[in-house]
Amino acid sequence: MEFINVCIAQLNLKVGDVKGNTDKILEVWSSKDKEAHLVVFPELSISGYPPQDLLFNREFLKECQRQLERIVEFSKSLSSIAVVGMPYYEEDLFNSLVLVGRGKVFGIYHKTFLPNYSVFDEKRYFRSGNKPLMLSINGVKLGFSICEDVWHPDGWERYYALCGAEVLININASPYYANKYSFKENFLKARAQDNLAYIVYVNLVGAQDELVFDGRSLIIDPEGKVIYRAKAFEESAETVSLPLSKVRAKRLMDLRLRERLTECPSVENVLDQRKLEYFQAVLEPNPQGEEEIYKALLLGLRDYFYKNSFKKVVLGLSGGIDSALTACLAVDALGKEKVAGVFMPSQYTSEESKRYVLELSKNLGIDLLTYPIDHIFESYKDSLGSKELTVAEENLQARIRANILFYLSNKHGWLVLSTSNKSESAVGYTTIYGDMAGGFAPIKDVYKTLVYKLAKYRNSIKPDIPEGLFTRPPTAELRPNQTDQDTLPPYEVLDKILELYIEEGYTFEEIVREGFDKELVRKVLEMLRKAEYKRKQAPIGTKISKRAFGSDWRMPLINFWRE
Repeated sequence: MEFINVCIAQLNLKVGDVKGNTDKILEVWSSKDKEAHLVVFPELSISGYPPQDLLFNREFLKECQRQLERIVEFSKSLSSIAVVGMPYYEEDLFNSLVLVGRGKVFGIYHKTFLPNYSVFDEKRYFRSGNKPLMLSINGVKLGFSICEDVWHPDGWERYYALCGAEVLININASPYYANKYSFKENFLKARAQDNLAYIVYVNLVGAQDELVFDGRSLIIDPEGKVIYRAKAFEESAETVSLPLSKVRAKRLMDLRLRERLTECPSVENVLDQRKLEYFQAVLEPNPQGEEEIYKALLLGLRDYFYKNSFKKVVLGLSGGIDSALTACLAVDALGKEKVAGVFMPSQYTSEESKRYVLELSKNLGIDLLTYPIDHIFESYKDSLGSKELTVAEENLQARIRANILFYLSNKHGWLVLSTSNKSESAVGYTTIYGDMAGGFAPIKDVYKTLVYKLAKYRNSIKPDIPEGLFTRPPTAELRPNQTDQDTLPPYEVLDKILELYIEEGYTFEEIVREGFDKELVRKVLEMLRKAEYKRKQAPIGTKISKRAFGSDWRMPLINFWRE
C-alpha cells in the first residue's frame, strides 16, 4: 500500500446531546467514506467534552453505549473505519477510543494518563487504562492514544513505533489558551521525529462554558514537518493522504527503530481493496497574537449564546474601552440585530462619554436604549437619608444600572453581557451586583492592557471604536473628575504584577526582584486576596490565559495567607 487516507473530523459537539452528536458523527462519516480508509473524531465525541458530573448519571452512560451500538449498526453500510471517543463503562468508567467499522468493534483503547491539573478533573471520573491498541489497514500498522497520552514522553508512541506502527493517531479535546498552540506543535514534531512516524492529532473545536477548543488539528510527517493544519476555531472534515514511503525510507536509514519489540499486541489486519483518490494535505492559516485571541473570544461568546438558545444580548455602554470592545465582540459573534446597547447616564457622565456611545452604536448599527439614572439615584438617596458621596453611593449607581439591564433581560429574555475585565476583577475594582453582574463575561480573562490591544486589532479590520477611547484616561464616572488611576497603579504596571503572580506563579519576593516597588506589590496582592468573594460570584467568561479566574483558580474564601 503506497498511501493511507485519513479524514480529520474536527467537529463542534454539544455536551449531553448524545444523539445529536452521534447524528453528526454518522453524517460526516458517511460523507467521507468514499475517500478515506480511516475517519477520526475527537475525544469524548459521543458525550461532548467535558461532560463533568453527567458521568455520574448511569442513564447518561447507558445512552452513550446505545449510541455506540447505533454507530456499529450503521457501519455495516460503509467501507472505512471510524475512530470515536466516548465514556465507556466496563466494570469501571474509562475515557475511551473505539474503533468501529463493517458492523463490528475492532478494538477499544482506554486513556492511560488522566490529567488532573488546571481545568482538568479526569481522576474524579475515570479509571486509567493500561493496554495498547493497534490496528492494521492493508498491512499499514496504526497505534492509538488519547490527548494527554501523547504529552508524556513515556507514553505509547515509542512502544507503537517499536511494534512497527507507521501512523500514530491521537484524539483530543485540548482547551485553548494564548500561545499554547506553538508549544503543542513543537512537542508533536518531536514525537514524530523520535518515532519516525506520522502523528495524526485530531482536536475538538467549539466552546463549552468557559473553555474554548481551537481545533487546528495537525498531521506531522516523520521528518517533523507539519504537512496538514485544520482551520483555527472552525469546524472541518478533510481527508489527507499519507505516503508511507516517507516512513519506510526514514526507518531504513535510521537505526533507532531496528531493534523491534518481541512482545507486541496482536494486530488485526483489515483489507480495504478500494482504489481511493490521493488527497494533498493543506495548511490552513495559523492566527497569532491579538487575531488568535479575538477569534477565541468570538467562539466562546457565540457558542455560549447559541448552545443555550438565547435570542439577543444586552450590555451597558458607558463610553469606555471595555464596553466598546465587548459590543464589537457581540456584533461580530452574533450579528448586529442580536445586540442591544443601553446607555444609562448620571450627573457624573461626561458629554464625551455620551458622544462616544452614540458614535459606537451608530458605527455598529445596534439598537441603543437610553435610561438616565439621576432620578432613580436621588430617590434611593432620599429613601436612605444619604447626604454625601462615598463609595457606597458610587456603587449604588452601578447597581441601579445592573437592575435596569436585568429588567430588560427578564422582560425580553435577553442575555446580559458583563463588561468587566481581568484587571478589575483581580483587584476588586468592580461593583458586586453592579458592573460585574451578567450572564456571561466575554472579556473576563482579558487584562486591561490587552483590552486596548484587542480594540486596536478590531479597529484595523473596521474602525468602529471611536479613536478618543484609546487616549482618554479610564474612568468609572461615578464621581466628579474620577479616573481609575486615583485608586490603581497604571495598568501597564498592575497587569504585569498580576500576570507574574497569577499566570507565572511568582512569589512576592520574586516579583519585587523584577523591579517593582515592594509596597506596591504588597498592596496589589492584598487587593487580589480581598476580592476573592466577588470573583466567586462573578459570571463565567471565556478562558484565554494559562490561568483564568474560574475552574483554573481555586482559592479559599477564608484565607489568612498574605504572601
